[in-house]
Amino acid sequence: MLVVNRSEGRTLEARCFVTNMSREPVHVQSVVATVRTDSDTHSAHITGAEDIRTSGTKTGWQRMTRQGPLLPGTMVDMGTFACILDYATQSCSDDRRFLGSKLEAQAISMEITILGIYSTEDLLIGASRTFEFDHARTPVELRATTALTRQIRRKSERKRLLRELDRQL
Repeated sequence: MLVVNRSEGRTLEARCFVTNMSREPVHVQSVVATVRTDSDTHSAHITGAEDIRTSGTKTGWQRMTRQGPLLPGTMVDMGTFACILDYATQSCSDDRRFLGSKLEAQAISMEITILGIYSTEDLLIGASRTFEFDHARTPVELRATTALTRQIRRKSERKRLLRELDRQL
């Protein structure tokens, strides 16, 4: 069981944390951010963490990638939602000058999906949580659409995610 959560506020400067509530370690294989607008959906694998490296935060392997082992009962900081939004936007756009702030004004929601390897499983495991943008607030605030993180357990969905991951390699 993986938990995706918002911490340190409600704005886009809040941090995205992932916690492993399983009995065994999980290896985070990939992180996907899906941003929805009225007219489009932007989805990007943001595992590489270029956004964290360029943010000026101290470096170390944990700041070079969102991939890696997550022991039971521990959590990892995935960065701010603003950085995630910028990175997803840049990854999805042919125009590298397109800034997340432009997409932020149009965004309805952002879903964070964690794909991982658990113990002896022969398929990916996964978890996702969606956060809605509240544009009535200044600055824009995020609100989780559900109280719990959705665990991806159906074999068909896990196979589909594995195929998508294979295409990203």
